[in-house]
Amino acid sequence: MVIDMKKIVLLIFVLLPLIAWASPFGLKMGMSLKEIEKECVEKPVHIKNDQYLIKPKKVHPRFELYVVLVDGLKGLYEIRAISSGVKTNRYGVELRSLFNEVKDRISKKYGVPLVRDEVDPQSAFIEENYWLYTLKNGARTLGAIWKPSDSIKENVALITLECRADEAQEDPWLILYYYFENANKIEDEQDSVF
Repeated sequence: MVIDMKKIVLLIFVLLPLIAWASPFGLKMGMSLKEIEKECVEKPVHIKNDQYLIKPKKVHPRFELYVVLVDGLKGLYEIRAISSGVKTNRYGVELRSLFNEVKDRISKKYGVPLVRDEVDPQSAFIEENYWLYTLKNGARTLGAIWKPSDSIKENVALITLECRADEAQEDPWLILYYYFENANKIEDEQDSVF
């Protein structure tokens, strides 16, 4: 049996991008609700408007809840992965550690993000021992933003990772957003009524 090296090289170049361009949680831009359901272990549950709670087959151990936004005509346009509450001290050490761990893991695929780690200078509570307090009260921001390069062909326009907290919940959490390229078109159509 003669092995044709040109065919092997061609096959590698065809298959390699498909592996490298695997979509987040097995979901792709524009998928219909029926297509999303095939990639889940349970049927999506409608929350409100375009939002559905899902349990994808492909999950990450740091995230507990998954919400997709699906337009009736343009399909999937956003994914939200939400962590469980993170037990942390008032300095936010555990939450910041988890944020950095997830950020570094995402960075392996999408590159170095723009990180925003700041507290409102007008806040009376800018010292480190008020870190969690200022996050809960909206005076502090910790987040990362990726704008995927052209070399990543999964139609992801923007990725954000944010630390969230509020007074209603004891423990803060992380939210990871994937915005697909069709998200802006859907927003423009929704805003056209104004």
